[in-house]
Amino acid sequence: MDNDNKLNLLKEFPPPTYEEWLQVVNEGLKGADFEKVMKTQTPEGITLQPIYRKEDVAKLPFMESMPGKSPYVRGNNPIRFLTEGWLIAQNHTDSDLNTLNQKILKELNQGLTAVNITLANNTSPEGVKVQTLNDWETLLAKIDIKAAPLFMQLGLEDTEILKTLKQYTDKYNIELKTLQSGIGIDFIGELADRAYLPFSLEETWQKLEETVRWNIENASANRIISIDASIYESAGASIVQELSFALSTAICYIKHLQDAGFTIEELAPLFQVKLSLGSNFFMEIAKIRTFRLLWSEMIKAYGGEEEYQKVWIHGKTAKFNKSIYDIYVNVLRTTTEGFAGVIGGVDSLEIGRFNELIAPADELSVRLARNQQIILKEEAHFDKVIDPAGGCYYIEWLTNELANKSWALMQEIEAKGGMLEALINSDIHNYIESVAKQRIEAVNRRKSVFIGVNMYANPLENMVSALPHSNSTCDEFTTTIKPLPKRRAVEDVENLRMQIEASNANKKIFLLNMGTLAEYKARADFALNFFQVASFEVIYPNGFANIDEAIKEAEKSGAKAFCICSTDDNYLNLVPEICSKLKGKIISLAGYPTDKIEDYKKAGINSFIHIKADIVTTLRELAKQMEVIK
Repeated sequence: MDNDNKLNLLKEFPPPTYEEWLQVVNEGLKGADFEKVMKTQTPEGITLQPIYRKEDVAKLPFMESMPGKSPYVRGNNPIRFLTEGWLIAQNHTDSDLNTLNQKILKELNQGLTAVNITLANNTSPEGVKVQTLNDWETLLAKIDIKAAPLFMQLGLEDTEILKTLKQYTDKYNIELKTLQSGIGIDFIGELADRAYLPFSLEETWQKLEETVRWNIENASANRIISIDASIYESAGASIVQELSFALSTAICYIKHLQDAGFTIEELAPLFQVKLSLGSNFFMEIAKIRTFRLLWSEMIKAYGGEEEYQKVWIHGKTAKFNKSIYDIYVNVLRTTTEGFAGVIGGVDSLEIGRFNELIAPADELSVRLARNQQIILKEEAHFDKVIDPAGGCYYIEWLTNELANKSWALMQEIEAKGGMLEALINSDIHNYIESVAKQRIEAVNRRKSVFIGVNMYANPLENMVSALPHSNSTCDEFTTTIKPLPKRRAVEDVENLRMQIEASNANKKIFLLNMGTLAEYKARADFALNFFQVASFEVIYPNGFANIDEAIKEAEKSGAKAFCICSTDDNYLNLVPEICSKLKGKIISLAGYPTDKIEDYKKAGINSFIHIKADIVTTLRELAKQMEVIK
């Protein structure tokens, strides 16, 4: 082809200016408020714009940073990432050590690259008990822990197993000092999770000092301080809160340990942080990058040189956003979360099973969780690209916003006396409570959509129940605080549905679809979906041309309640007549004609089914009126 005839897209289609784009968008909005329609508020207090440009990130201080260089926004070690990728971990809780050993060996052959053990203690009695040299030998038989690093979250009462691990490594000629692992403690996280510690605070600090000193002398490549920020996410914390709590926890440990004589050069390599991964894809990518930025700045503030400003981040899929209904949707959620973690650059990753809320581990769910990571690595090849999010205007802007807000909250916590003091005084609880309430309300009002739960629920799905949380007690150091709750965003919706499913009362609702298909269908479909969220039995007939015919079929149906579905204009005549002919019956109206609400209530309408309704409150009140629940 002649060069003169080649297509020049930039010449033929010159990029529009922002002002030109804005004009076209405003024309499309047809008078709607741009600020309200096109901008989104997040639980983190961040206003998301509809579009991001080069100008939005031009002055960000970290934009010119390189992978593997401070402030490590773009990753700690690009060479290791390209040659090894992230570590693929799974949570193991089998109490029988022989069985567990065989499972781990099998899974290592199927793609696992880390050994992640949940220990049995007061918080998790179903976990693994490893205490003696013989226990280690049984657990690790034929497992090369130099190739597949060990991960364990220790409670304060578990630290003695480090000494029996040394007995194991000495016996099998493994150099513990150079053994890369993430066996660590976080007593502030323990306190948040359980509201007590097995020792007094003075003894706890002494225990931490002794453990850190032992680790430096015997296992210096082990990350002995493992801050578990997922505890706060499980209670409903925002991303900003999770990041700032993790940072404040680290500051608390560093301050005390420096006072005990440790240097920042000794302490910095001993940390790892567990961050949860939720379903807000771009926000979660920015979250991982943000934390590395924050960590670098913190270590720098303590005088740590560039090489000490790295932090190991272990990603763990969230539980706050998981459901016990339509559980296979959890596979989609965890896939998005794992994807975000990898793009953000986690060092190790743990994807939860789709059925972990309702059932013990089984072959299918374990395999699916593991294969999600393997697909990301072996088929999508995300381990072959360093910081794929780098340069994305939106993510870079988000990274900066999260960093500023998280740093500000960390400073606020420090002004209250630090993380431990804020936790004991319940300030942390109060921070989380406010955000969690907002997040749950968004679900109940369906601003936040959960497929299969608060939207498009499967009415044929059988009732299930979540596995119980263990409630442990202790007579040692206690406070007046309560343990952080284990919340889930959809719990209100699911609990109401289970209540209604368990009832033997009449749960039938008849839709009075009035007029033509075009007149009733949109609201009838909406009402069907709305009622099925709580497992009501919805009768959806074809449209009725006249009221008498509709009333006749409605009464014949044996339904306990009725819902009128048509247009606002039709309601002017339909509502008074239908209500008079179904006098004393439970009647809902699909829609919310603001200027007629009071008139329709007086006519006999009990409730209004509309897009802004609190679905839990509305359906619970309806269920009480129908005598389905008390």
